[in-house]
Amino acid sequence: MIVVRAILMAFLSVGIAGSAAARTATPTSTPTPVPPAIATPVPPEPADFAVIPWVNGRNSAREVTAKIGVTLCATGHPSFTTGSRPRAIFQLSVPSEEVVPGCGREGAVVTFFVDGQQAPQTAVWHPRAFLGSDQTVQVIIGPPFAHFTGGVGPSRVSSSQVIQPYVGNIPCGYGRAGDPGDAYGAVVYSAEQQAGCGVEGSQITLKLLDAQGNVVAVANEKGTWHAWDGVFEHIQRLDLTFGPASVITMPGTGTGDGPHRATVPWGPLALALASVGLAGAATGFALRKRATTR
Repeated sequence: MIVVRAILMAFLSVGIAGSAAARTATPTSTPTPVPPAIATPVPPEPADFAVIPWVNGRNSAREVTAKIGVTLCATGHPSFTTGSRPRAIFQLSVPSEEVVPGCGREGAVVTFFVDGQQAPQTAVWHPRAFLGSDQTVQVIIGPPFAHFTGGVGPSRVSSSQVIQPYVGNIPCGYGRAGDPGDAYGAVVYSAEQQAGCGVEGSQITLKLLDAQGNVVAVANEKGTWHAWDGVFEHIQRLDLTFGPASVITMPGTGTGDGPHRATVPWGPLALALASVGLAGAATGFALRKRATTR
């Protein structure tokens, strides 16, 4: 019994020692540190452009693209404004170089291409937040032209009438009446585009045509042909007047233009009638004076 008890005590001592050793060998766990989050930089906003193309004197195009250097950065397609004077406007959003390598960076020059042809007018890249709105750019492809706008008075221009620019007796370009009829715009072609049309300093006559193309009035004011550079503020302002009511017309002059309005409010016929009236009055006064002296 004594031997058995001794053996059991020995095994018990070994078990207690092994348990204690195991507890001593287990390391104390510590939390793993989490690295701080690194914020991803937000790329600059794109630059927005509203491009109005002019091809051979007409506000029309199929496609407008924008490049910075040799990198194609944006392609636009036309949207047309509504109203009596629709305009083709291309919206382009040019991203930053962080989004498209080689594209927008502050101060970069943006070059525009209209139907594959490079326009001389350019713009400067600024992020959207810098300006707060689109940059409007008018670009010109093809021969130069003059551009006029202004008011019309004292009578209104009806929706069926147009204002046609002439250089001498040659219709050069086109015009349009405004909405509600008290404004107009006109493009006058150059001699490069149409023989006999504008060169620097040419005098421009603006005539009012009816729906059949007959001239019903001639503006009292004359314009001067200067090539437009595409800057909106450089469009020539010329307010037109067509007389008190634009109703005095004269027969055609043989040039195929149809009836013409007299260029003065009374007109030659009215002046002739006035002269006859004055002569009759003078004759009557002389007869009365002779009768009183007899």
